[in-house]
This record gives sequence, structure tokens and C-alpha cells, in this order.
Amino acid sequence: MNEDRQDGTDSGSKRRLWPWLLLGVVTLLSIYAYATTIQMMEDTARLWSDLVQLFWWIMPDIPAS
Repeated sequence: MNEDRQDGTDSGSKRRLWPWLLLGVVTLLSIYAYATTIQMMEDTARLWSDLVQLFWWIMPDIPAS
């Protein structure tokens, strides 16, 4: 009986490492995804501005006669 109690208390007091590792990996992936998304949105805004500028270079503002 004493051996059963010791086995139960040893396994119950031992902390598992994998949930913390999983949490760390998920956190790092979330930070990476957030930074990548922000960078893509900034690039898209810059691209739109460049496309508008290119359009006006191709089609200059010529007054109608």
C-alpha cells in the first residue's frame, strides 16, 4: 500500500514541460504572424500609392480643349 501511495504522489508532483513548450511555440508563431501581417499591409499601402503615381505619370493631366 505504501508503494502505491508513493507512486501516485511522485507522478502527481512531477510537472510536465510540453504544455509550456507548446505555449511558447504558439506565442512565437503568433508574434511572427502579426509582424508579417503588419509588414504586408504597409507594403500594400505603399504599392497602392505607387500605382496611383504611375497612373498619373502615364496619363498626364491634360486640359480639355
